[in-house]
Amino acid sequence: MSSLKEQKDAYVAGIMPDLGLKVKQLKKLKADRKSKNKLSKTEYEGLSMVKAYTKFGSGDRTIVEEFHVLRDNDAVKPLPYVREIVRYYQKSARVTSSIVKDEGAGLLLHGSYKRYQNGDLVEEGFYYAGMKDGRWEKYDGNFMLVDKSRWHWGVPAESQLVYYDSTHRKIKEIVPKEYGKVKGTYMAFHENGLLAEEGKYDNGVKVGRWTEYYPVNPGGRRMRKKLIQYASDQWDTEFEPYTITEWDEKGKVTFEQSKKKVVQDDETEN
Repeated sequence: MSSLKEQKDAYVAGIMPDLGLKVKQLKKLKADRKSKNKLSKTEYEGLSMVKAYTKFGSGDRTIVEEFHVLRDNDAVKPLPYVREIVRYYQKSARVTSSIVKDEGAGLLLHGSYKRYQNGDLVEEGFYYAGMKDGRWEKYDGNFMLVDKSRWHWGVPAESQLVYYDSTHRKIKEIVPKEYGKVKGTYMAFHENGLLAEEGKYDNGVKVGRWTEYYPVNPGGRRMRKKLIQYASDQWDTEFEPYTITEWDEKGKVTFEQSKKKVVQDDETEN
């Protein structure tokens, strides 16, 4: 009996230090989670943010947006090749990618974003310095998922980025991809960083209007070189692409397709 008691005491003495260590580890883990949860409300990707919201419309069309903006608007800059940069303009209480006159540069959205219509969540996602980032989802009135996408700093997460240099400082083109297929807005760039070509792909097929640009940017204005029309979707295999307009380097029109043909094609697309 004495031997059994000694064995029991030794066993208990042996596991107690382990239990104490586990308790400390659990407390630390709990504290770390609490700290992370706290940071998630004030930071996104290591950058401080401030919560804000807008509300407009009335009745069933009431729209509420809950979002965050950078605490320091100069902490990080959007990438120059990203076309849609979303900002919050305080004076007009607008969240938009358009430039609002007489309201300065606007505050860059950063962190979580949610959009409600008539009290129902219809869209949510994240922004990084005004650029869509992470998972984005859209819902119908019954909170059923109707669309989802993944982004990384303003471009679809699956997109293929090609660079002129090995240091990845000069981007050459952005090939949009969704679920392994080329789909979405394609952009090519001149070596000086200016946009060279832009258009959309539908399952690897060029669709809609594509625009080519000269490698000059006088007065901050893109100089168009050529405007080309493709079929409205990938299924229209009989459509013959054609040039709508061409310009010289001074912005003078050197070729223009007949307006009748252009109007007819516009009506077909609509």
